Amino acid sequence: MKWVYGIAVLLAALQLIVGEAGSVSPNRAAGVALVEAVEILASESGVPNTVTGLILRNRLYDTVFEVVVFSTAILGAQYLLADEQPTANVAQFTDIPSIVLARVGATISALIAVELAIRGHLTPGGGFAAGVAGG
Repeated sequence: MKWVYGIAVLLAALQLIVGEAGSVSPNRAAGVALVEAVEILASESGVPNTVTGLILRNRLYDTVFEVVVFSTAILGAQYLLADEQPTANVAQFTDIPSIVLARVGATISALIAVELAIRGHLTPGGGFAAGVAGG
């Protein structure tokens, strides 16, 4: 099976070498398309700073839709669990080591959730992942 991987690596390297020797480089064409896309973004956003226009156009919608997804999930869970009756029989730990271990585990889980929430909102797209992991 290793020879299949070796052939795949050789073919990929050959493609890179042959692609560079061609008259029209795909990277150059992509660069021209990227410049045109940035010019269109700058003109459509109406903001002098193109980076700000990009953030407002893409990241703002991403954040808004993340909030909508979380809110919908919370409302759906609340709606589905609204008619649930608590069980009359609640099983509890009676030995001290199990109680201490459960409390320590709950505290560690809460601290990890807070850490994910703090670091998650500071990274692009991290708030959604941090919320899911913390939940």
